Amino acid sequence: MPASVETITLVVHPDLPSANAGRSLASWLRSEDRLREKVSTTPAVEATVSSSDDMTTVATHPLRVAVDSGGDVMVLVQAIAGWLTHRRDDLTVTLTGPGGWSAELDVRRARDMGQVTALVGAAIDAVARQQA
Repeated sequence: MPASVETITLVVHPDLPSANAGRSLASWLRSEDRLREKVSTTPAVEATVSSSDDMTTVATHPLRVAVDSGGDVMVLVQAIAGWLTHRRDDLTVTLTGPGGWSAELDVRRARDMGQVTALVGAAIDAVARQQA
């Protein structure tokens, strides 16, 4: 019996507008063998981002990743953690699943791998609680 496929939606929320963050994450995810064919982009959605001086509207491009096993979810979360550790800007990545669950990875210039690991662990726990 084939495994059921679920789609996880990812949205990157940069604290400072960066049109390249979503595209960068999509490219990073597609470099993973298990995710390569499972990543797609959706039409742009406007989001309001606040900085210390003003509010700015930016277009975000949500990503959709089709996962068909817990292993795929683990690969996805680990890939996101790897991407975050290579970024030098403040970012929040929101993961939303079909059952209504969500997890948020909020990283400030991810220089501390321990911090990123803790965030990944929290995301995995959120997913596991929803699937139980």
